[in-house]
Amino acid sequence: MSCTFDIGDETIWGPVNSVAHIFLGTVKTFSEEYGVPSGFGDDLMGMVEINPNEFAVFVQRVLAERAQSLHLYKSMMLDGVLPILVALADRGRLEVAGRSPEENAYLEEVRARKLPMLAPSE
Repeated sequence: MSCTFDIGDETIWGPVNSVAHIFLGTVKTFSEEYGVPSGFGDDLMGMVEINPNEFAVFVQRVLAERAQSLHLYKSMMLDGVLPILVALADRGRLEVAGRSPEENAYLEEVRARKLPMLAPSE
């Protein structure tokens, strides 16, 4: 089984359920820690709707936290999810731009990986 992540009528990602649950749990933790809504709706029978405006703000906040982090383990945890967030934002054609040299370098590195964010039909 897989879960779909949608912006409007477009499915931008379709991971297996276990990956989706781990990802959403981590996103929820970041959202609570940073006091910013993630833009991810509830998992409704394997479908998650993304609010594009909230999501873009959330990704910018997580990116800023990663760029400013001097804590090894915090950086490692952010690195586990932030590349996925950036790839989802890019796939959803949302604006995520670096606001500092550190953020720009991180985005350049992540985007160079070209993570395949496959939807269920791909």
